[in-house]
Amino acid sequence: AKAEADIAVEDVADATPMEMSIDDHVIVSDNSAVATIYAIDLPYTIPGNGKEQNIDLRTQEAAADYYYYAAPKLDTDAYLLAEIKESDKLDLPSGSAQITYDGVYLGETYIDNAEALKKLTLTLGTDKRITIRREKVKDFSTKKVFGSDTRQVFAYTISVKNNRKRDVRLTLKDQYPISTQKNIEVELLKDTTTPTTNNTETGVVTWNVTLKAGEARTFTFSYSVKYPKGMDLNL
Repeated sequence: AKAEADIAVEDVADATPMEMSIDDHVIVSDNSAVATIYAIDLPYTIPGNGKEQNIDLRTQEAAADYYYYAAPKLDTDAYLLAEIKESDKLDLPSGSAQITYDGVYLGETYIDNAEALKKLTLTLGTDKRITIRREKVKDFSTKKVFGSDTRQVFAYTISVKNNRKRDVRLTLKDQYPISTQKNIEVELLKDTTTPTTNNTETGVVTWNVTLKAGEARTFTFSYSVKYPKGMDLNL
């Protein structure tokens, strides 16, 4: 037999308390660093048909923060994420886990060393009600030669709209190139790019915003690359 977690995520507004759960009949103890023992005093009838059977071992509830994540440079879909707080207190065994959201099966994930995680983030799929479009702004994307150098500017707009009937939190990311050569200079144009955070080591910019119901917002993103004239760069 193997232990496999079923993680059911529900909207807090739709959740109803259970009068009794399987957790009332289970005692959990750690036997070693690689095993968790479940002592169950609730009788089960296991069919002798040779087929694999699923048994509920424990039901637990935990608070979760919901937000959307998008990186439109790679994928224009918005992904709904659930960040479970204090997941180290849930006694989740390492292994595969099946995820359902509001009663709909979403797929399988893998939990690795959950007891060491203060926060466990689960992906709950895409939501087409959050629309995102990333476009290059041709009027501001230029290429000019200054003496022995070429300076090229790249400018983009990211348009986001919340078509849901309630406010949502969104983490939006984009990226500019990082130079490893002294004769190539990359600069984020801060007058047109105002993210929440800018990681200069990875070139990742992040906007953490709250979109009201029906709200549309546009984010601008631009950077310049200066390099020796005649150098062939794949930009």
